[in-house]
Amino acid sequence: MISEAIKREEYKYYIHDLDANIAAEIFQKILELDKNASPITRQYTVSSLYFDTLDSQDLNEKLDGILKRKKYRMRIYNNDLKTIKLETKNRIGTFISKDSERISTKLANNIINNCFDENENENENCRNILLNLKKNGYRSRVIVEYDREAYYLPFGNIRITLDKNLRTYSSYKNLLNLENKPNSPVFLDNNQILEIKFGEPLPHFIKSILSNFSLYRCSISKYVLSQRYNDSSSQRDHLISPY
Repeated sequence: MISEAIKREEYKYYIHDLDANIAAEIFQKILELDKNASPITRQYTVSSLYFDTLDSQDLNEKLDGILKRKKYRMRIYNNDLKTIKLETKNRIGTFISKDSERISTKLANNIINNCFDENENENENCRNILLNLKKNGYRSRVIVEYDREAYYLPFGNIRITLDKNLRTYSSYKNLLNLENKPNSPVFLDNNQILEIKFGEPLPHFIKSILSNFSLYRCSISKYVLSQRYNDSSSQRDHLISPY
């Protein structure tokens, strides 16, 4: 079992397709490409299964603008089951921290099927995540998937990502079997998502580059957006306007 802990500040922006392509060409010349990316496409695919309570506590906290909140998810990359992560993402305002545990395929299958019994073979942090999921009545909710182009600087924990082609599998929740399964695009307006994460203030040259683009900063949640096709609560407006 391998644990990872990441803490930094995070800003999110909508960026148009054309600007995203131009920004990517600039970033690849001055930043380091993420080691997990394909050298040809400069991308890798991120697939995450999010969990929520029966009364959608995490979804509602996000929609209500609660500054201190958390999300639970299971994540794979490039549809490769050699690395499966169970994660807790904590947020206080713009500051985030992430606890990540690599888990076995067997445990992942159990969790997908809403079986959160702690296993003595897992480490303490993983058992705590499972306990929280179980005692608070969490259930598998929605799969979120996108193609990520990620760049970083070797100092300051600085990372810039372009998340493209955001899509969802609607009510289908088996993260470990996505091949040939139909999915639906979330954005229909030629927008992508630019994320900037940093542990120290951004260098001036990064700010200067970003100032050349029409960026719309927003409190973006891929989890919330990806429920546009399966959110059925009668107690709130549509997550995204149907018109």
